[in-house]
Amino acid sequence: MISPLFLSLLLAHVIADFYLQNDRYCTQKEEKKLKSWFLYMHSFLIGAVSWALVPVLDFGIYALIIAFTHLAIDIVKAYSPKGLWSFILDQIAHLAILAAVAFTCNATTELPVQMADYIGTFSIPLFILATLLCVKPANVLIKLILSKYRIGETQSCENIKNAGALIGNLERIITIIFVIIGQYEAIGFIITAKSILRFKDTDTAKTEYVLAGTFLSFGIALLCGLLVSC
Repeated sequence: MISPLFLSLLLAHVIADFYLQNDRYCTQKEEKKLKSWFLYMHSFLIGAVSWALVPVLDFGIYALIIAFTHLAIDIVKAYSPKGLWSFILDQIAHLAILAAVAFTCNATTELPVQMADYIGTFSIPLFILATLLCVKPANVLIKLILSKYRIGETQSCENIKNAGALIGNLERIITIIFVIIGQYEAIGFIITAKSILRFKDTDTAKTEYVLAGTFLSFGIALLCGLLVSC
């Protein structure tokens, strides 16, 4: 069972690190590094959102720690080679800091995530976290994993990737819902139907690219769904 404090910090991290910055700002951080104004603004947002979800006066010092350590980790990432492992190690480092804060901080006040209603055997905050993870973070992870596969750089190929991201978001959210209600057969049906449709494509490389993305997408969604229902 995830502690309310750690769950709050995870929600804050996902919201601020993925949804309160876009590709343009990420590129600016990578190109300008220490000269990027958004590098510092982003770290401030991380601390502010963390404090907002843990609205305890004494947590202010921990929010500052989260902000400064996030800044330090992002600076290291800015000077590191881009790629899948850079992303994974970056997120592991952030999560380690959050776990350390959750372990150290003794927050006795009831937090907003604890005030949320529970439906049946799962919590709304966990469902929100799983849904958020299955959209933008999942898209970033899948894109990095599949980055070594090339299906072309034409506008039509770019449209395929954009459409695939949208379809992936929808299918992952649907998969989470099916896992929560225990309809695993429906998930298998969706995977089978989509696989059959893709194999009709005569472009083998494109088909393999999409199928690889499909299985990664459903794998992430299943894990998130199990997180909510456990």
